[in-house]
Amino acid sequence: MMRRGMVALWLFGLCAASWSQSDPGPAQDGIQAERLSIDKVRQQKTAELDAQEAACLSRFAVTDCQNQVGVLRRQMLSDLRRQESVLNAAERKQKGAEQLQREEVKAAENAQRQRDAEARAAKAELQDRQKAQADKQRSHQQRAQPVKSRAPDAKSGAVLEAETIEKNRQAFSDKQKALEKRRQERDQRLLDHGKGGQSLPLPP
Repeated sequence: MMRRGMVALWLFGLCAASWSQSDPGPAQDGIQAERLSIDKVRQQKTAELDAQEAACLSRFAVTDCQNQVGVLRRQMLSDLRRQESVLNAAERKQKGAEQLQREEVKAAENAQRQRDAEARAAKAELQDRQKAQADKQRSHQQRAQPVKSRAPDAKSGAVLEAETIEKNRQAFSDKQKALEKRRQERDQRLLDHGKGGQSLPLPP
């Protein structure tokens, strides 16, 4: 009976040793599930060790049996605490990575906003330069426009003046011809009047 109990304790020790050797690296997204699994193992093994420790009371070497169970308990608890430490470290690492990722995202957003602001400023400056250039060209065109308009006006004025002079000359010529014609008609009338105005012969 004592030997069977010792064999059971020895097998349990081997199981505990296998627990300590199996140290799967938990994925960051499964830390909570791994932690729950550790708690479940702790409860299960604690219940088994409690049962074995209670069984030690019915044996002859009670103290040795309890000591062996205590060793297995401490080994089991130490192994579970080590696994929890690994989980805690992984959790801290995960939180640090998430914080770093948030900072990188924030920095990228800030950089993008800065680039957008610079692009808007550059666009506004380009538009201002283009507007100033267009205003300058429009001003030059407006200043050049009167010069161009005066030249046709002067030309048309010269044409009008020449036409007026020609008309005036023609009118003067017509007046002169009319005066000459009236003079000739008057002279003709005077001649005709002189011919018809000879004195009649005196009666006998």
